[in-house]
Amino acid sequence: MTFRTRIAAIRYNPTESAYEASVTLYDAGRVYTYPVALRASLDMPYEEAEVHLSELAGRHHERGLTRLRSRRPREELRTFEDLPAIVQQTSISLWDRLRRRVA
Repeated sequence: MTFRTRIAAIRYNPTESAYEASVTLYDAGRVYTYPVALRASLDMPYEEAEVHLSELAGRHHERGLTRLRSRRPREELRTFEDLPAIVQQTSISLWDRLRRRVA
C-alpha cells in the first residue's frame, strides 16, 4: 500500500552508521509519525536515503508496529486556508519577494 509521507529532517548518526528521521505518514484521515533509522554509509545519495526511510515507516505502519509512534486526527493539522487573512497575505508577499530574489 502507498501512503503519502513527509520527512522533516534527515540526519546522519556516525555512532550508529545510520540515517535517522521522523517520517510523518498520512492514512485514512489520521496522521502517524514514526522515528526510523537506516543503516548505510555516509556517502549514500540523499534521495536514496529519503526513499528507504519512507519505505521503512510504511512497513512499520502496515505491520502495526506501535512501540514508538505518534498518532493524531488529521483535522488537527492546519491548512493555509485556516490561517487569518493577514497571515495569508504576509506569507504570500514574503514568498513573492523571495522568488524575485532567486529569479
